Amino acid sequence: MTRLEIIEIRTTEKNHDALKAYLASWQAEVIAVENAPLVKIYRHAALDTDFSIHLLCDAESEEFDVRVLSERLASALKEFGLVNHTVWEEHQSQGKRPDDDEKENIKWD
Repeated sequence: MTRLEIIEIRTTEKNHDALKAYLASWQAEVIAVENAPLVKIYRHAALDTDFSIHLLCDAESEEFDVRVLSERLASALKEFGLVNHTVWEEHQSQGKRPDDDEKENIKWD
């Protein structure tokens, strides 16, 4: 089962550049660690001051403590603005997952 931890932050224009630098440095440190979770950082499409950090990992893996990592990050980000931290576990749906060839034929109407 997959776990997704999402940390959203809303900062100010004043803290924007410092936050971007902090996130870039933090992401590089995490990526350098063996068995680290997949980390992606998103910026809101319309608001330069809103970011969303996604940590994706196997919920049953004990090799890397993502929960501690995400809680520390959420705590550290509070100095930059308002923080929201949520944890999601994958809901197993019935049916098969399309392979790459089938994905090309999926219509999203």
